[in-house]
Amino acid sequence: MSNPTPTDSRVVSRWTLPLLIAALALASALVVALGWQLHQARENQRWLAQRATQPYIGMYVPRIAMTSLDGAGRTLGQPEGDYQVLYFFTTGCPHCRASAPLVKAIAGQLDAASGGRAEMIGIALDPPAAAGAYAREHGFGFPVIATQDRRSAMLFRARNVPLLLVIGHDGRVRYARVGAINTKEGVNGVLTAVRRKEASAAGPTTKES
Repeated sequence: MSNPTPTDSRVVSRWTLPLLIAALALASALVVALGWQLHQARENQRWLAQRATQPYIGMYVPRIAMTSLDGAGRTLGQPEGDYQVLYFFTTGCPHCRASAPLVKAIAGQLDAASGGRAEMIGIALDPPAAAGAYAREHGFGFPVIATQDRRSAMLFRARNVPLLLVIGHDGRVRYARVGAINTKEGVNGVLTAVRRKEASAAGPTTKES
């Protein structure tokens, strides 16, 4: 076997650096592509987890027949008018207690905002006695249902409370808020979701402080 000539060595050396640069560039591109795919996979996983556990606009809810504390039959997810506002809470939740004044304010302005086409129902994830005492303490003027059926609550994505949902006549969520309702934004969100189209065009129908 003959040894490489000096000319052959110079040719090999001349191509070595460009080949190394090309290989490094290709490896870097592969790392970037794999990183982007991993990021997308994580985002998709996060999105799916949120869809499975958190309420979202456009989500369909089931129709579940229950009885409120006043003995009347109520069907969650099936508004009698155009909208149904559902308020999920527990009597021991501090965020629910802090939200009670504005929840009561929402209920008081609901008829004016919707033209009488919206109903509000509270769902306490507690025994009836505790739920009734809580509703009286906070002056809730809307029907309250007491249930400890967590599976039914999860169908409405009531994993965390307080939770406010506005359900349209088609059974789809028009507005969702998880967490304390302690700002004007929380009130306006519900009232805007149920407001009549003609009223929206003319301006707000309720006076907000």
